[in-house]
Amino acid sequence: MQQMLFSWDNVVSGNGVALSVTGMSIVFLALILVSCYIALLPKIAALFNKILPPAAHHSGPVANAPAPDMKTGPSEAEIVAAAVAYLHKNKG
Repeated sequence: MQQMLFSWDNVVSGNGVALSVTGMSIVFLALILVSCYIALLPKIAALFNKILPPAAHHSGPVANAPAPDMKTGPSEAEIVAAAVAYLHKNKG
């Protein structure tokens, strides 16, 4: 079986240093672009809001809107709580 030798001579002769520096430079530039994009995102969003304004959402009740019907009986949360309590009590 052939023995493998690890040394810096093999890295230098195979252009390993240049390859690693090039890879680190590409990753560094990509991270710079991502950070610039994140920094400019509020300005880009404001520009898009001027072009395509967001839909108007009404947060308050409308004056002529009918009042919601009041339900009688247990709510969904109460039914779920009762079912969980029953299962917990009778889990065997």
